[in-house]
Amino acid sequence: MRENQPKAVEFDWERGSIPESDVRFMTSRGGGPGGQGVNTTDSRVEMRWTIGDSRHLSTEQKMALRVYAQQEARKRILEESDELKFVCVSERSQLQNKRDCLNRLNAFLREALTPEEKRIATKKSKGVKAKEQRMKEVDKRRKAGRGRVTSWE
Repeated sequence: MRENQPKAVEFDWERGSIPESDVRFMTSRGGGPGGQGVNTTDSRVEMRWTIGDSRHLSTEQKMALRVYAQQEARKRILEESDELKFVCVSERSQLQNKRDCLNRLNAFLREALTPEEKRIATKKSKGVKAKEQRMKEVDKRRKAGRGRVTSWE
């Protein structure tokens, strides 16, 4: 590690954001509606951000982010080269698509790095237990008439 490189700062998962200078953007022509402008405008934006190169995340946060990104539903976001990749084509403007990609990255980081709240186990109150018992009795009486008929008199 070089001496003049700044030390990693703990990412503020509530309000923090990755600066635009730390990500790489690639643009290309997007498909879909837009008429003749689609053929001439590079509005599709692909953004890549390397987790390992980040100066804004601690080592623990990087590991947590990798684990979160490798979960089944998010495997397509994490590339094999330790990069997060987002593609935005929803807007006709390249600038709006860039902003959308950055917003998606920062939202992804907040979601991945937000600590899980511990659940406090609680007991059912007496009132809830009594209501459940009453509902059981009602169901029992209603279902009692569903049995096999033994006499037709």
